[in-house]
Amino acid sequence: MKIRTILSFCLLAFAMTASAQNTESFSGSVVADEGAWCWFADPRAIHYKSADGSIDASYIGYIDVHGAIKASQIDFKANPDGYQQDVLVRSRFQPDDHNNPTFLVLPDERIMIFYARHTDEPRFYYRVSTKKGDITSLGEEHEIKVANNTTYPSPFILSDDPKHIYLCWRGINWHPTIAKLSLPDENDNVDIEWGPHQIVQSTGSRPYAKYHSNGKDKIYVAYTTGHPDNEWPNWLYFNTININAVAMPDGSGYIGSDPTLVDLKGNELSRIEEGPFKVSKTSDYKSKYPNTILDAPSNYRDWVWQVALDKNENPVVAMVRISQDKNSHQYYYARWNGSSWQLTSLVNGGG
Repeated sequence: MKIRTILSFCLLAFAMTASAQNTESFSGSVVADEGAWCWFADPRAIHYKSADGSIDASYIGYIDVHGAIKASQIDFKANPDGYQQDVLVRSRFQPDDHNNPTFLVLPDERIMIFYARHTDEPRFYYRVSTKKGDITSLGEEHEIKVANNTTYPSPFILSDDPKHIYLCWRGINWHPTIAKLSLPDENDNVDIEWGPHQIVQSTGSRPYAKYHSNGKDKIYVAYTTGHPDNEWPNWLYFNTININAVAMPDGSGYIGSDPTLVDLKGNELSRIEEGPFKVSKTSDYKSKYPNTILDAPSNYRDWVWQVALDKNENPVVAMVRISQDKNSHQYYYARWNGSSWQLTSLVNGGG
């Protein structure tokens, strides 16, 4: 079984724009004539290939200007060049690019689609395909009600806990939030079995987070102090959510049994259910928690685009440093080498 997150989101978006603006310079396939997404709800697009080869498809989600949540299924089993089928997931939703759908392949190979309004409702919506690997056969819409606002759903299933869904989003106090859900039952209902819990507390009002997992026991999160429009400078942090107990350094036992937040060296920062880990952009914080910081600029606004793992399962991050006057956006590729972050400059995007 192979699940791959499609990382070329910007390329697809640029392709759509190029197609609209200059058909002579565009080469490729238009996914949707009207489609938008915000890159903080993930995965917006995945490719799934089943172990027996019966499923080989990509799923790409977006929302249009009318507020219709849509998805495209590109079936490479039906056609080696890809056979695209477009699906209406929900009509007359809030027309906002924050509300693009995200995808999760369930253990039974059905596809679960999450979506939420931009902050103004304390609930998620979801639909589950009735057939394996086929979103053209969606079941009824269901809701997950919570006490706080919901934006940017990012769902995961980890092999060390295959009977639960870990859902991350921007929720409690506008901060990174996590809950553990049951798998859909025979009627596609799910229960919240743990949480929701706020993961971190920043001195900024709105930290923006990107998540990724190793598929086994860890969820990685990179997040900012706040929104770069409001923070100068804006730092970038990186933590790991360990869903299992954390081993004591001396090998004498384990700490806790519920998800914990740790730094890149494995040091426990917090037991998530006991309260959020507090971050700041001060010299005292930097000295005390050096392995939680990816970048601590004094004269830039950091912003995060993507998190992934390299072949050695070391995290890599696509990020940007924005000048104070916003006339310079310098893009970087950041890689953790086991002891420190190495930043490689890519390109300047201008103002």
